[in-house]
Amino acid sequence: MKTIALTLIAAALGLAQRQPDASAKSPDAKRSTQTAAQPITNSKAKTPVPPKPKTAAKAEAPVTTIPQGATQVEPNLYRYTDSNGKTWLYRQTPFGLSKWEDLPATAPQQPAALTEQVAIVDLGDSVRFEKKTPFGAAQWVRKKTELTDDEKALVAGSQAAAQVHAQAEKKSPEKQ
Repeated sequence: MKTIALTLIAAALGLAQRQPDASAKSPDAKRSTQTAAQPITNSKAKTPVPPKPKTAAKAEAPVTTIPQGATQVEPNLYRYTDSNGKTWLYRQTPFGLSKWEDLPATAPQQPAALTEQVAIVDLGDSVRFEKKTPFGAAQWVRKKTELTDDEKALVAGSQAAAQVHAQAEKKSPEKQ
């Protein structure tokens, strides 16, 4: 019984895979029957459509050699300054030569933990950190002796902010 059912399913799938006839009246079938001698026409105006121009070659040919006068920075990495004053780096890779412009380094960015708003609560021998995230508030507690460099910077920044705030309160007495 299983054999008969599997045979019928295979036959049904085989018949479902059959290709449609070429005489079908689809736009693709009409195009395939046109010969190369017949120009393709615009269906609305019945005018010949000019063939599309082939894409132009790339402006720059691929780099195949390291230019004369290039200095070796490290193995397989060379630096070259062209006549326009631009500095280029060339690296020999297993896939060929790679070229890119040498841009000046930007200023180092602060760690992400320093730029985000983190609430710090001193618990004596440990510190509790609270940070708002898109998924809710994240909290963690760390002993003061086990703080990472980023956490130490956060604690130092919060202590400095607290001192500035305390000095500002001393200078401006509250009105009663």
